[in-house]
Amino acid sequence: MGGYKVKIAICDDNETELAVTEQAVKEFIFSNKSNDEITLKTFRSGLDLLSFANTSIAFDLLILDIIMPDINGIALAEEIRQKNKDCKIIFLTTSPEFAVNSYDVNAFHYLIKPFQKEKLGTILKRALNDIGEEKSESILIKDKKCLTKINLHTIVYIESVKHTINFHLIDGNVAICYGKMDEYVDILSKDSRFIKCHRSFAVNMKYIASLEKNCFILSDKTLIPISRNAYGAVKNTYIDYFFKQENEAKL
Repeated sequence: MGGYKVKIAICDDNETELAVTEQAVKEFIFSNKSNDEITLKTFRSGLDLLSFANTSIAFDLLILDIIMPDINGIALAEEIRQKNKDCKIIFLTTSPEFAVNSYDVNAFHYLIKPFQKEKLGTILKRALNDIGEEKSESILIKDKKCLTKINLHTIVYIESVKHTINFHLIDGNVAICYGKMDEYVDILSKDSRFIKCHRSFAVNMKYIASLEKNCFILSDKTLIPISRNAYGAVKNTYIDYFFKQENEAKL
């Protein structure tokens, strides 16, 4: 990364385990010197974290215990996801039973306590690298009035409608500009997350929930068509991307 502000929060109701995690994160930050401005805040209550997150600048990375008395980590993540869809979430717990549920809130990783500092460090490095990429990569689009900067990771898919290009964003908004589909596809194709699957559609594979015989189904149930002639190549590209993400998550 290079000179970004990154906000990290740790939440654990157990004071001893919270201190262990905080120390491990601090040691990682110290040993991986960079130009980034990393701030770290700790919470012993999920409700306190939720209250803080609702009234302050959003966190980039959350490290959450799952089993807590006031609100468990999964429910806490669900609440936070309503306003902050982009933050990375790492779950820490003594039990593996919540592993499946953790991915319902798009968890970045799930780590069993007691954890090895080296293992947590590897996960933190991947998370911070992803955050840095998301903060740095953007595209400029022009409508009738002005230039608008859009971070690439917030683009779910783009759609060509007559003479306009519609950028469908993760927050539900749609940015519209004039231009040709191929011009923007050429720009987006430099990012391995994007694939053109139809003459009128390009999609961010990060937001794909499943692949069907003629379309992608996104996490919000939106259907994105896949051209019949392109299906084989599109399928292979998506499978390669999917397994790459799976393998990285297991590191």
